[in-house]
Amino acid sequence: MKLVIAGKGGSGKTSISGTMARLLARSGRRVLAIDGDSNPNLALTLGIPIERMNDLPTLSRDLLRRTADGQELTRTLAEVCESHSLTGPDGVSLLVMAHPQHAGTG
Repeated sequence: MKLVIAGKGGSGKTSISGTMARLLARSGRRVLAIDGDSNPNLALTLGIPIERMNDLPTLSRDLLRRTADGQELTRTLAEVCESHSLTGPDGVSLLVMAHPQHAGTG
């Protein structure tokens, strides 16, 4: 199952996404959550302490390669998750696309 949640700011996307991810993981499903927001807060909703976020590397551009057929990963998804993800208390793996370090970097 693939699920994407989008909408305007302040509509509860992060809360809904995090809650659904945790419930699916608790029911035994493997869940990979990807936070693509320029102000990433999904980790908190998944129960990952904010202190752990500082150690999480963001996804770099060199993980994608352009080909005649489109874009492809330069490493397997398992390798990307191993080097770039955190796991929450319910077993949800989290990848973060952006990680602003100070104001104006998002």
